[in-house]
Amino acid sequence: MLEGLRKYCPGMIVQLSTGGRSGTGRERGGMLSLRPDMASLSTGSCNFPTRVYENAPELVDWLASEMLAHDIKPEIEAFDLSMIFQAIAMQKIGKIKGPLHVQFVMGVKNAMPVDRAAFEFYIETLNRLAPDATWTGAGIGKDQITLNAWSLELGGHCRTGLEDNVRLDREKLAPSNAALVKRVVELCGRYGRRPATVPEARALLKLAA
Repeated sequence: MLEGLRKYCPGMIVQLSTGGRSGTGRERGGMLSLRPDMASLSTGSCNFPTRVYENAPELVDWLASEMLAHDIKPEIEAFDLSMIFQAIAMQKIGKIKGPLHVQFVMGVKNAMPVDRAAFEFYIETLNRLAPDATWTGAGIGKDQITLNAWSLELGGHCRTGLEDNVRLDREKLAPSNAALVKRVVELCGRYGRRPATVPEARALLKLAA
C-alpha cells in the first residue's frame, strides 16, 4: 500500500500512528515494517478525557527500536513537559536518531491545556536542550487555529486536519482536510511565512530525498 502511495504521489511524506487507537501493546507498532517515512511516538503517559493514554517505558523503548530498525523518523508527541525530557534522554543514548521532531499537543481534556506561557516554555526548553530539533504545535478542536497561529508566530510548523478538529468556525463544519490546510496557508501570510514545498519539507525534517 505504501509503495503505491509513493508511486503515484512521489515525494509524499508518509507518517503512521502508533497511538492508542492503533491497538494495544505491541500491536501499535505492527505496521512499522512497512517503513513509512515517520511514525508518531509518545514517550510517556497522560490522562485523556475518559481514560489513561498509557505508554509504558518498555513499550516506548520497543517502538523506538522498531523505528530505528526500519529507518523511520519518530514524531515525538509531547502531551506534557516530561515527554520532551524523555525524548531528549532517549536520543542521547541512541534509542532515537536525531535530530528530533517534536509535536506539542495542547487542548486534550485532562492533559495540557492551551496556555501561551506553557507553550513558550516548551519551545524554550526544547531549544535549550536540543537546539537542532524542529517542532510543531497541535491544538485540539477550537484550539487548532490558536496553535496554528502561535506556531507560525514563534517559528515552528503547523498541524491541521479533521483528526483533531472538524470545524472551520463555530457555525461551519470543515468540508475536507484540504479546507483546513487552506486556512493555515492563508494564515501564513500574516506572519511572513509560506508553506514548504515537498522537497523543502523533507529537507527540514532530515528525511531522505
